[in-house]
Amino acid sequence: MNREVVYLVTTANYDIVVVGGGIAGYSAAIRLAQRGRKVALIEERFLGGECTNYGCVPSKALYRIAESIKGLKRFCRSPPTISWPDTVSWVKNIVDNLRNGIKYLVDRYGVELYTDHAIVTPKGVKLADSGEHLDSREIIVATGTIPRPLPQTPFDGRHVLSNREIFYLKQQPSSLVIVGGGAIGVEIAHIFALLGTEVYLVEAQPRILPMCDPDVSRAIKTHLSDLGVKIRTSTTVNKIEVRSRVEEAEVTLSTGDKLRAEKVLVAIGRTPRTEDLFQGVDVRLSKGFIEVGDGLRTSAPRIRAVGDVAGPPLLAHKALLEGLVAAESIASGKDLPRPEPKAIPFTIFSGLEVSFLGYTEEELRSMGVKYKRYRLPLGFLPSSMIKGGERSFVKILTREENPEEVLGIHMVAPNASEVISAFIPLYLRKLRLADVARIPYPHMTVSEALREVAEYILGEPIHVFARR
Repeated sequence: MNREVVYLVTTANYDIVVVGGGIAGYSAAIRLAQRGRKVALIEERFLGGECTNYGCVPSKALYRIAESIKGLKRFCRSPPTISWPDTVSWVKNIVDNLRNGIKYLVDRYGVELYTDHAIVTPKGVKLADSGEHLDSREIIVATGTIPRPLPQTPFDGRHVLSNREIFYLKQQPSSLVIVGGGAIGVEIAHIFALLGTEVYLVEAQPRILPMCDPDVSRAIKTHLSDLGVKIRTSTTVNKIEVRSRVEEAEVTLSTGDKLRAEKVLVAIGRTPRTEDLFQGVDVRLSKGFIEVGDGLRTSAPRIRAVGDVAGPPLLAHKALLEGLVAAESIASGKDLPRPEPKAIPFTIFSGLEVSFLGYTEEELRSMGVKYKRYRLPLGFLPSSMIKGGERSFVKILTREENPEEVLGIHMVAPNASEVISAFIPLYLRKLRLADVARIPYPHMTVSEALREVAEYILGEPIHVFARR
């Protein structure tokens, strides 16, 4: 939608203007303020962006409740229940506290905050609503992404939802169809199935989590199926018909089947927020995302882009690092290299969690790289047994002629989201396998998997039998 820009009223001068107050934008603004720069931060809606308000934070708060229920279900004679209004209130309170914390930091570091729609021009940034103009030496764009709807089926906020509405519903839905079996769809399927909602998961690709190797996808499919999630793969949605009178939606699938549910969540991807952003500025895009190089520079002079709008992987921890790299590049006058995408862990909070970094087997085969595969079941770990991770495993991919050259690490286990951090030095070759085998990882934690897999690769495992 085109936005009419009013005439300029006032002009303010800054060293840097940051457009977008999500984790990439506010981290860049704070770091530059720490470096003595005069900084303006423009956020159209809420500080914290997608992660704090609609994604990471509310989803993981609800995930914590769902995991607690999972533990109780093993031993309770009657299924535990929750108060949905109290739960949503608790989630909102966490989000508000974090958002207020960001506002406190922005204020204390002297970053000037504007709540407005920003339009980047060759001379600076226009504020569409107030009419102000902000002059600056450099501009950092951190506008993020928005949920992508199905063709011909817009989000209505009532029956057809995105991640922005699903965590703040007034009532817990009794049934839910999730369109899209990627990370968001799988996480939400796991959460709502444990909360007692009847869940259908529809994925167009032959398997859920198509960005993962097949063995990872199979493990999570089995895990979700055990929770009662009904999974349809190689299936698309032809039509969604909302029946307001009975408060439900009917979803017609490419197979001809029809699913009826209270709510439909569409999680098929995200669209970069670049519409109505640039005026008279030539910024090179690729599939809608802003192309960047070292220092997160774009093709346009004085403009950098960070976070999700700068392209995959769409991860908050990648966005934060890019914000800092852009800020330090400006402060130092030297463009620093952007974070290496393959060294950034990807994590899916699905109870039996998924974490990986580096390359998949499919990627290595397509590249013609000869590799060796070490796959170690982790169900024997006491911590995995206690946490219901009997199907846990870790898979290490190394160059065929050199087991010390780790090309990929893939973990399916409880707490994999935290344990993957300990694997990063191995992938970056900061540690050798022999070093990892001697590190005293705390007992009764899933992190013991590092020592176990190192011993296994070295041919000297203690807790599994390996023929010599």
